[in-house]
Order: sequence, then structure tokens, then C-alpha cells
Amino acid sequence: MRRIIGIGLTAAALIGLGGVLVAQGQDQARAKMLGVWAGTFTYGATAPTVMEFTQDGETIKWTCSFRTSGDILWGDAEGSVTSFSAPSLEATGVYTKHSVPGGAGTGVKFSLTLDGDRMKGTLTEDMNNLPIEVSLTRKK
Repeated sequence: MRRIIGIGLTAAALIGLGGVLVAQGQDQARAKMLGVWAGTFTYGATAPTVMEFTQDGETIKWTCSFRTSGDILWGDAEGSVTSFSAPSLEATGVYTKHSVPGGAGTGVKFSLTLDGDRMKGTLTEDMNNLPIEVSLTRKK
């Protein structure tokens, strides 16, 4: 009976340790997302882009700014990461400023993949529901 209890306690400890290791791995992956990323949004024209991820308690928030050459098309947005399972993340938010009349307040959704110091994926805007290619590199 003691042996069964001992095996049960050992198994419970290993399961608990496994959960801790998974949580630590996710925390490390989340930490790699934080910081400033620079690159481009591409949809017809290519726009230099800067995106920053910050930790606010349990929430990861983001801000983003893009501007095409000649300031023809530009925008600022903010929001939060809604789903993260390394290496994939989903984030939603709204444009706080946009060059298109009525663009401010429009929803945006990012679907991104983190690969070391690179982040790639798409941005989809509620105003036109068309995917915009995102390619970012961590700023050092």
C-alpha cells in the first residue's frame, strides 16, 4: 500500500513538474515576443512599419505604426494579443489614426508566426477584409 501511495505521489509530482516546465516554456516564448519589431506591411505598396509588444500584468499589449512613402497611406493602431501558442499568435485591436476617412476606430486582426528574431503573417482590416502581408524583425 505504501508503495502504491509512493508511486502515486511520484507520478503526481512529475505531472506537476511537467506543467511547470510547459508554463515556463510558454513564458519564455512570450518574453521573446516583447519589445520593438520593425519591418513592412505589404499590400500593393510597401509601408515601413514598427510594432511594439509590452506586458501589462497577464495581458500582452501592442502598438503599431505604418507609413507609405510620401505619407499617402498611414495609420496607428493598438490592441492586445488574444491567443498565443508558440510560435503562433493572434492579436486584435483598432486603428487609433488612419489616413482613410473613417478609418480610425476600424478593427484589425493580426495572425503572426514568431521564428526567432523574425515575425511574419497577415494583418486583416475590418474596413476591407483583405490580408496584408506582415514581415517584421526584432530591433536590437
